[in-house]
Amino acid sequence: MKKVFIFLPLILFASILKVNVNKKHLTTGENLIITLTAKGQNVIFPKLNKIAGFQVIGTSTSNNITIINGKINETISKSYIIQPDKNITIPSFTVTIDNKIYKTEPIKITVSTPKQTKGDYEVNIKTDKTNLYLGQNTLIKATVNLKKEADSVQIKIPNIEWGVIKSIFKKEQKGQLTYTFLLIPQKAGHYKLGPFIVTIGKETKEYPLGDPFFAITSMKYKTIYSNTIDFDINPIPKNSVYGDFSIKIKADTKVKANKPNSVTLFIKGCGDFNNIPEFHLNIPNATVYEKKPVIKTYIKHNQICGNYIKNFTILAENNYTIPSFRLNEFNKTLKTVKTPEIKVKVTNQYSKISPVKKEKNIKTSENRNYFYYITTLIGGIVIGVVITLLLKKENLYKKIKKANDKELFNLLISYKNDSQIHQILKKLEENIYKKANHKINKKEIIKILKRIKED
Repeated sequence: MKKVFIFLPLILFASILKVNVNKKHLTTGENLIITLTAKGQNVIFPKLNKIAGFQVIGTSTSNNITIINGKINETISKSYIIQPDKNITIPSFTVTIDNKIYKTEPIKITVSTPKQTKGDYEVNIKTDKTNLYLGQNTLIKATVNLKKEADSVQIKIPNIEWGVIKSIFKKEQKGQLTYTFLLIPQKAGHYKLGPFIVTIGKETKEYPLGDPFFAITSMKYKTIYSNTIDFDINPIPKNSVYGDFSIKIKADTKVKANKPNSVTLFIKGCGDFNNIPEFHLNIPNATVYEKKPVIKTYIKHNQICGNYIKNFTILAENNYTIPSFRLNEFNKTLKTVKTPEIKVKVTNQYSKISPVKKEKNIKTSENRNYFYYITTLIGGIVIGVVITLLLKKENLYKKIKKANDKELFNLLISYKNDSQIHQILKKLEENIYKKANHKINKKEIIKILKRIKED
């Protein structure tokens, strides 16, 4: 009885949760597929970005429902794909099944590096530089030599944790294929690249009935391996980017109050565009909107070159200063490139009517003589101002009806102290600068403005 009670939980454990791998012995460049299979109604698998230090490069989930004697059983499987380049131990995973916690056993995986394939089909990789700085790119050329004809050639780029490999172009000529890749190291240290794996396909015909008329065509595949290359990746100073860049800024130096000032930051050069830092603007008493940078790169003299463009929009009521943007670049020596500070003058949107100054030292007799003329003149000015304001009101309402979001924002900004107008301005800002789609009721705006005028 004791034995039954000891082993029953283990049998239950095994039947509820299992872990499997597609292979326990891999060669470098092969994928390892780890599959967790659980039986239950409510299954929570672990969320994994890395396994044993290697990035998860793919996941998949499958469900299987069976009904036995009227009882529904659900089996759920989740697979994780990694590409280890050394021996690893897959750790224990924790899975919650129907509110109970279960754990898997660790699994040891061995990874061996195959020797370069020699014979009718060969692949060689080479590069000009093996001693690099962090972020310094180099070209990798993989040449496939075909002493015999092949109907299909597929090359697999190794998945590396210490850098990024990008395919650039492919060149075909008789008996040879050349693939060019760009390697950008992202971690300092000593690393091995390769082997690259190439699958060669060759069509074959079989005659199961001994008659050519009933021939069956099939593709037979052969896997070949390249040599490997050792790289030394050297660190660069902290908070710097490898490359040679120029940086400049474009902005208006004079704007009206609460009128948008479009600011553009340009970075041009050759180097590690993947790690250019985030640039932000922090200007006191101003509203700043920013867009995601646009980066376009190209290959020039075996280097990554390109352009970085980021746009900002500034709204302010008072003068302000756009601070200097700085970029620390490293190209054997550390250097800081920067933009100058830009002082922006903000002018009032609406001109103020200067008050009429009273004349001093005017004799009383002269005041009496000209009193009639002065009162007549002032009365005319007042009437003219009132008529002008009434016309402006009428023109304002007409402008509101015809205005787009940006024009409407500029028309309403002087009324921002009103709570209702303030909310409308916020919606307009989001429409203009954040691509929102708020509906703006112009009839309601005119009612609010009439209410403000009455108050």
